[in-house]
Amino acid sequence: MNPVLLLIALLICHYLADFCLTMPIMIRAKADGKNVWPILLHAAVHALLMGVCIFLFGVDLETLLLLMGLELTSHFAIDTFKARITSAIPLLADARRKPYWIVYGLDQLLHQLIVVAIWFLATYDHPQL
Repeated sequence: MNPVLLLIALLICHYLADFCLTMPIMIRAKADGKNVWPILLHAAVHALLMGVCIFLFGVDLETLLLLMGLELTSHFAIDTFKARITSAIPLLADARRKPYWIVYGLDQLLHQLIVVAIWFLATYDHPQL
């Protein structure tokens, strides 16, 4: 399979997990970072979707599990940190103010960089993709 298709599929997975499959309990938890279990569930949805996608592209099980772990831990850490910092600094939680969008953009940039890293690691030892 074409590696560019894998990258596109991973980006679509991120969109679906971050915006379409986020449940209200996850949204509330991501607002303050106090209850981390829904944030962990949110990160697990990301890892599972990306894992299915990577599996369909024929990546070996060991690499697949490593990449799912990377997605799970990084997504959880980024979202928890963002939730706690925006909760601690009200200016960062106000969508009518520019600092909110800077933090939101940084959050998305970090997630996208992880997606690209996962794509690279999935395709690096798999020239057949």
